[in-house]
Amino acid sequence: MCRPHPTQEGKVIVFLDTEGIDDPKKVEIQEDTWIFLIATLICNVLVYNTKGVFDASNMSKFQFLKVVQNNVTVAKDECEDDSFLDFFFPNFVLVLRDFTLISDTSSKERLENLLMYKTEKSDSVKKYNEPRQLIRRYFKKRTCFEIPIPCMKPDQLESMPDSKINKDFLQRVNDLHQYLCECSPKKLKSGKPLNGRMLRTMIISYMNSVRENTAPCLTVAMKLMAEEENQFAVQKATECYQEEMKKRINKHMPNEEGLEKYHTDCMDVAVKILKEHIVLDDGDIFHRRAAECFENHLQRFKSIIDRDSFAKCKRSLDKLDMNIQRKIRENKYAHSHGYSEYIEDINTLVDEFTKQERYLGSKTRAALQEYMDAKFEEEQLVYEMVKDKIDAEGERQLHRLSNGSVPIPKKFADVTKGEQPPEQKARESIEKLEIKGLMSIGSQCLENLELKLQEIEQAKAELSEDNTYYKQLVAEYDIWNNIYKQAQFAKNQNTLKSIQKPKDVEKRPERSSGDKEPRLKKKTSENPKCPIL
Repeated sequence: MCRPHPTQEGKVIVFLDTEGIDDPKKVEIQEDTWIFLIATLICNVLVYNTKGVFDASNMSKFQFLKVVQNNVTVAKDECEDDSFLDFFFPNFVLVLRDFTLISDTSSKERLENLLMYKTEKSDSVKKYNEPRQLIRRYFKKRTCFEIPIPCMKPDQLESMPDSKINKDFLQRVNDLHQYLCECSPKKLKSGKPLNGRMLRTMIISYMNSVRENTAPCLTVAMKLMAEEENQFAVQKATECYQEEMKKRINKHMPNEEGLEKYHTDCMDVAVKILKEHIVLDDGDIFHRRAAECFENHLQRFKSIIDRDSFAKCKRSLDKLDMNIQRKIRENKYAHSHGYSEYIEDINTLVDEFTKQERYLGSKTRAALQEYMDAKFEEEQLVYEMVKDKIDAEGERQLHRLSNGSVPIPKKFADVTKGEQPPEQKARESIEKLEIKGLMSIGSQCLENLELKLQEIEQAKAELSEDNTYYKQLVAEYDIWNNIYKQAQFAKNQNTLKSIQKPKDVEKRPERSSGDKEPRLKKKTSENPKCPIL
């Protein structure tokens, strides 16, 4: 019968009723021994009740306590010390029902008087002392309750109201009930009380021994119980660790250092739970198992944090990039300074993003690197947009000049004399724009190279050269370096082209038909106006 403890919250009291001892109808007396041993090993209070007085016949029944040494082993294949049994044997309560004697001494004193030895040396005295010695040997804490007859018609007791029952009987029963509730629970040698899981495991171990007709081994039962309880302790500690980590992460997403701090704090809380539940952990086996569980869950949390942090960075970048995408859709960069404006917007985005998500560390850098890598084609698109716009403007200007749609005022006629033709002037403007664009691309590549070098140096301090991410950074640096070299080569080629244009010829005035001197004359190096190539 299991009932909630009347005074201790969260605890349950279990009452187990067994057969009596020395049933005359029994053939196998060994059954009484097993019943007594199993009941004794699992309970914290053993109640032995008998009717009338505790006479010599009742006392002699405790002779079977002699079988304890033969039917209970402390450890297998080891030198046994049966003093270990003291931690397993319960309190002993003698209940004398229908007790009618009147005495000036207390019931406990009368029990101790009954258990006193006789000092004479004879076989009869030895037989007299033996059950008393066994009771005093195995039951260190013992008491007695003498309960009088409840009523004159005991067969009507079940249906009789309390008002009809002997008040002295009710008082003694209440005293017994209070004593049982106030007794300490069954405890291990360490002082840790047994719970339901421990009790179940130990009962199963004892019953398996009974089925095999072998003596229950307390050490084996304790090891099985401790292993199951410690597994439960590791599970509870791991659950506590997970709950504490989730609570902190949901409150604030940490970076790498913050996650390690969370791990340390949550592990301290979980270890307290582990120590509350763990029993007999020789060699700290289960402490190490718990530490492994904590570390495994830390790696899972780290993966989740990495994924969520990277996603958070991408969301921030997408939000900041909306203005740039809008300006591209609306051709806002389609003007002579559009490329520079685009680069400036990118730099502003990078600064704002780094300011917002700096605390996420490597995930900020990784997300920004992925974002910048994806911008290569977009950058080319903006550059082509700017170039096409300027080309179109140059063609329109040439068209207007060739058609004479823009007349030159006479007051500027002298000023325009000797200037380059409009077509050549427009072409040179476009070439200058190309050079400027190439220089901008080269500058941006150079800036990316510098950032990439900083990232590589920082990653090299944090990672090994065999790390996949480190190798990826080096490969990306090579790509950007190649782009920079191509842009620098194209810029140099255009610069050289502009220097080598045929500015070294001069148109001379018309001569008479009889004059044999050539019309175009090359300038020599002696001419101070001749450019040095």
